[in-house]
Amino acid sequence: MRRACCDPDGRGPLMEPGVRFLGLDELPVEARQKWAASRVWAARQAPYLATALLALVAVVVDQSEVHGPAPYDLRRFPVDRGWRVYLDQAELTELPVPVIGYWLVHQVTHLIRDHAVRYPGTAAAGGAPLGNRDPDSVRWNVATDCEINDDLNAGAVELPEDAPLPGHFDLPDGWLAEQYWHALEGSVLPDVDCGSGTDGEARDWDSDKPGVDGPSGELIKREVARRVLESMEAGGMPGGWQRWAEQLTSPRENWRRHLSSTIRRGVADVAGRIDFTYQRPSRRNGVSPGVILPSMRQPAPRVAILIDTSGSMRDAQLGQALAEVNGVVRSIGVARRDLRVICCDEKAYNAQKVFDARAIQLEGEGGTDLREGLAAVAELRPTPHLVVVLTDGHTPWPEQAPRGQQVVVGLLDREGTVPPWAKRILIDTRAEAGETE
Repeated sequence: MRRACCDPDGRGPLMEPGVRFLGLDELPVEARQKWAASRVWAARQAPYLATALLALVAVVVDQSEVHGPAPYDLRRFPVDRGWRVYLDQAELTELPVPVIGYWLVHQVTHLIRDHAVRYPGTAAAGGAPLGNRDPDSVRWNVATDCEINDDLNAGAVELPEDAPLPGHFDLPDGWLAEQYWHALEGSVLPDVDCGSGTDGEARDWDSDKPGVDGPSGELIKREVARRVLESMEAGGMPGGWQRWAEQLTSPRENWRRHLSSTIRRGVADVAGRIDFTYQRPSRRNGVSPGVILPSMRQPAPRVAILIDTSGSMRDAQLGQALAEVNGVVRSIGVARRDLRVICCDEKAYNAQKVFDARAIQLEGEGGTDLREGLAAVAELRPTPHLVVVLTDGHTPWPEQAPRGQQVVVGLLDREGTVPPWAKRILIDTRAEAGETE
């Protein structure tokens, strides 16, 4: 990808011939007034975003001297990770204030929800120019747009006709971008581009003008979260914003320690059970002639792992959680022959006996119904005492607890559900990687 070089006139980086950066003060008065009015309009429609909207750094891209079609399609007012928003002078002049205001709300949401950090695709070497973008980048852009727009559609902002919504792809509202990302695989998608603020991949128009640094961006996000939580008390706040603010402001629990201690307690409960057995004679039979006394038996703990392998599960999270369960189970001395693993999406797959959880063959990627998986675990012989379920919780559950089994659910999405008869452990791997929802 070509990187910007210096304009011989000293007016900033030069991208394509005839394209240059301008300052806001170089625009006509009417254009400057429209920019200011658009930010005010956006802040009135979404007051909880006012701080973030005012933090945006405007970079004007002048393509008026280009011979032929403009090389960059900036109708969506794209952003980069430095909170710079790119304005095409012609679009700024022609578009009405509410449309520009919508795009400002939309683009600042990409930044607040850290979509560039969350990008699950393969990074392109050196970035990808518009018109020749990696399909992963396009799919992620549409997925993040769906995450944003279903919330905006529930609020007071009027969406343009071409704004991607989950319903356009027969998908439900309320999902995370990662869920839409998996569901959109193989779909025919519009080639939308909201800039490097969505996937971290540099664009040809990206500027080196000073923007908002990382620490300042985090402070802006926390201020937005505070305003969201205040607005929740008055009601009418879209669910995606509530979820994001609560996760950002809630204290992080040490999920590794919590998961480890819960599994250890479950195994200890089983190992501590003492029962009578007549399968071998008691050593005290000699003191009671004619009476057969039972001996005492202490069962060896048996553990099963049920893995949700539906399409909404993130491979990186699942791998990290599975490695942690494997370490805990091995450290507490559960016999390797007694560790069995079942993968489940809409159906349960054959149980695997593995010596190491890293050798598990993951099967699935369809829908989710862990009722099938728990039923398959219950049919294992000998029956497991403890079942560790790794899932995002977007599944139906049995109404009753499995008989004779303790169930620990390692939940990979705080919005997922866990039945009241199971022990819930929130596994928040993305928070450790500096990610937020």
